[in-house]
Amino acid sequence: MSRSDSESDAADGGAEGVAGPEAADSDADGDSAAAGDSARESPANDRSSRDPDDGLAGRFDRVDRTTRWVLGIVAAGLLARLALLGHRVAHYDEGRVAWWSTYFLDSGEFHYRYIIHGPLVQHVNKFLFDALGANDFTMRLFVALVGAALPLAALLFREHLDGDEIVGTAFFLAFSPLLLYYSRFFRSTLLAAAFAFVAFGLLVRAYDERSVWYVYGAVVLVALAFTAKENAAVYLLVWVGATALLLDQTLFRTGGDRSGFEWARERFDDLRGRRPLADYVADFVWHGTVALFLFLAVTLYFYAPRSPDTAAVGFWQAVVNPTLFPDLFDRTLDDVVRGYSYWFGGTTDAGCRKDNIIDAYLCFLGQEVHAMAQSALALTLMAVVGFLAERWGRVRSRGVVLFCAYWGFVSVVGYPLGTDIANAWIAVNALVPLAVPAGVGIALVADRARDALHTDSVRFGITAFALVLIAGYMAGSAGWYVYMNDTTDDNELVQYAQPADDFRPSMAVLEDHAADHEGVDVLFVGNSYVRDNPRDAGIEPTCTSIGNTLPLQWYVEAYGAEGDCIQDAETAAQQLQDGDVDPLVVIAPNELETDLAPALEGYDADEHRLRHYGSEAVFFSDRSPDESSDASAVEPRALAVRD
Repeated sequence: MSRSDSESDAADGGAEGVAGPEAADSDADGDSAAAGDSARESPANDRSSRDPDDGLAGRFDRVDRTTRWVLGIVAAGLLARLALLGHRVAHYDEGRVAWWSTYFLDSGEFHYRYIIHGPLVQHVNKFLFDALGANDFTMRLFVALVGAALPLAALLFREHLDGDEIVGTAFFLAFSPLLLYYSRFFRSTLLAAAFAFVAFGLLVRAYDERSVWYVYGAVVLVALAFTAKENAAVYLLVWVGATALLLDQTLFRTGGDRSGFEWARERFDDLRGRRPLADYVADFVWHGTVALFLFLAVTLYFYAPRSPDTAAVGFWQAVVNPTLFPDLFDRTLDDVVRGYSYWFGGTTDAGCRKDNIIDAYLCFLGQEVHAMAQSALALTLMAVVGFLAERWGRVRSRGVVLFCAYWGFVSVVGYPLGTDIANAWIAVNALVPLAVPAGVGIALVADRARDALHTDSVRFGITAFALVLIAGYMAGSAGWYVYMNDTTDDNELVQYAQPADDFRPSMAVLEDHAADHEGVDVLFVGNSYVRDNPRDAGIEPTCTSIGNTLPLQWYVEAYGAEGDCIQDAETAAQQLQDGDVDPLVVIAPNELETDLAPALEGYDADEHRLRHYGSEAVFFSDRSPDESSDASAVEPRALAVRD
């Protein structure tokens, strides 16, 4: 596939989804003192005192209580993510990336298509689809597994957080409704945030244990974040800013009569007294070279093109013939530069169409804040409590907590500047790091409740009520917005390009009969669904206008069906009447129903909305194959299964 594939898809389908009806086609000291400052039990001493032979508890005697709690949260979070994972009909973006994943599997051809973001998910889903089949469950499985495992990252901060704070952090990462929703969504936002968060945790462990191996691990995770989504570059910038704030705080509050410059000079002299400066330089050059090699190796593996043609310049061809690596590197670099220039060059249209950048920013920020208020209020409020308690309530604030707070709060106000469509998923970038100060906040509330249990009934009642309110709010919000109403108008998590109705039952006939049916299986009709001229390549059927019809093409592909188009409704009706085409499913804008219905006797007609609101389409489903079979009707399926 040539460069024009992505460009035609971008022009036809928009930038990162569909924005709306009008855009459808479109330091160290603070950390080291943490244990001494904490009033609660530290994880290092958090051991079970039970007898090793005391049944099941004895088997886990080596595992401290905090770790057991976190593992339990991970298990519960996994169940929460896998339950009904394939129930929601695919979003526009999900369908587009899933289609390209099946294309990679079927054709063996791949190159970085910036319009669908990083290539990681295509590589992973290629193997998942091959092993488990292509359907809505397997499409989202990788993101769900990463989201379920993310709470384990809280254990990386065990030298800086106490047990309750670690458990609180893991709790919010697992069950905050907004994070739960988007870890059940086939987008790379959660992946990039998760990899960056774990990478930061590994860097903290590298400092704690003075081990360069954690640095290498962090580099690999950062590289994976870059292969997931281009905004990983923003994380590095935010880290630089957060580090600068911590450094300023350290130089301002040196803990003695020394000035900041005197403190810094003493630290420098101390390091120079331990080893010659040349040794530090040599180590930096060596480990920096290894880290650079790891980063380039990971990114090259995922971004490099693939081709079944042995004469092509592809990744595996270069592995067999290393002389091709310079050409492979050049081609990959060209693709990456073009993609990053697109995403960071201001080439997309704003989903919030306003007269100026300020109004557009406020529109995007408003969408994000509304989503957080609806489905991440507990995490956000506890993050504010945790940050204020850490910043003003401790003699020596812990750098890890402040770093994550700076990271998260800046992301809340910063990401709306860089988005191009109205969406709630940008809040994921802020909520993942904010889980750390939120864990501190919830642990503080729980600690106050324990302290007041036998001494102050009023304070105990207030704090206990707050905990119950938080748990109830999160459970209710998750149940209502993540599972029961995951496509409805009043759900701020639902982006415009999410179909409001489940049209899969109207396409279920394809699952049972597409393999045996001759000719066209799915016919698209109408000017808004059919292009004037088919694309040279790209999502099939190439005659469809993907801005208005995705994710339908994903289901056509998943069912192993063949699709085609007729732009003019009268022509389509005539050909259907004459039997020139005999599709199993006909899809058209609902205003064409009266034009097509006379030619489609024997078909069931159902209306479904292909977007969050509006965009009604009529689905004509041939019921004759089922009438002639032993089954009286096709049982509606929640998943599309690939042959």
